[in-house]
Amino acid sequence: MYEISLRTPQHESFPLPLWLHPEFLEAVAALQHCQAWQLLCHKGDQCVAMMPLYEKLNLGLRRLICPQSAYYQGLWFFWEDGRARNRNLLDELKVSADIAQFLKARYKRLHFNLAPHNLDTRGFTWAGFRAKPLYTFTHSLRQPLEPLIDERRKLRSAMKQDYRLEEGFRPEEFIDLLKEQHQRKEQRFGLPYQGWEQWMRRLHGQDLLAQFNLLRGQRIISSNLLLGGTHDRVAYSIMICTLPEEMKNGASTRHYYELVSSLAQRWDKIDFCGGNISEVARFKAALGLTLRPFFQLKG
Repeated sequence: MYEISLRTPQHESFPLPLWLHPEFLEAVAALQHCQAWQLLCHKGDQCVAMMPLYEKLNLGLRRLICPQSAYYQGLWFFWEDGRARNRNLLDELKVSADIAQFLKARYKRLHFNLAPHNLDTRGFTWAGFRAKPLYTFTHSLRQPLEPLIDERRKLRSAMKQDYRLEEGFRPEEFIDLLKEQHQRKEQRFGLPYQGWEQWMRRLHGQDLLAQFNLLRGQRIISSNLLLGGTHDRVAYSIMICTLPEEMKNGASTRHYYELVSSLAQRWDKIDFCGGNISEVARFKAALGLTLRPFFQLKG
């Protein structure tokens, strides 16, 4: 009934979400030194589902990986309008089960993150995949943030500072902030900084990446990277770096607050791509963001 196939990244006759966008897949593949594929599921001549895959080959064995630069490898469905909800549920289960069998036959090891809209993992778990729940925070850009009292206090303090939010692509300065943050937290990035900068430049050139900076004068004191294509209605906040000496002034709280306020004309929703580190998760929850689960699959 369904035919599963792989192809190198290409555009479709209909708009594709960011994570399936060919330029995005190719940029991730170049940074992570892997092969990017679009998995397609056809019913006759109709493409009913797609999924991004990132493959590495070691000693002749194929592995499916979850790249650091691609937060989700979800499964997107493209049903015609007007279908019954229970028909979609049944067909999506069948599609995911067929895809699971295809992946098991091709890959020795598998590791990927589904997207938050992929809440039904049965087709994968019935095939022997292990599903682990993870979390992210989202927010409707049509609604104002409603932070808790401690964050409101920080916001009032930050509003007294001569900060301003501005969109501007300044990759070298972002890399400097990123390096400083990793050194301060004694963390290892896991990717070459020069490669990350090239990845930023490549995606910005395709209008898939935007940089929003909180400035004091002309100096960036907090910087945020957003992913989102022309046809996407969701923006993905993948990384934010803030100078530690400005955090006591509420810079992070003001950055989030003004970012949400400024994006409503461009996107409908923002996904802050993560809620699994305790300190960061508490901060995002206190801002009034919405917690949503997604699943990591391994096999």
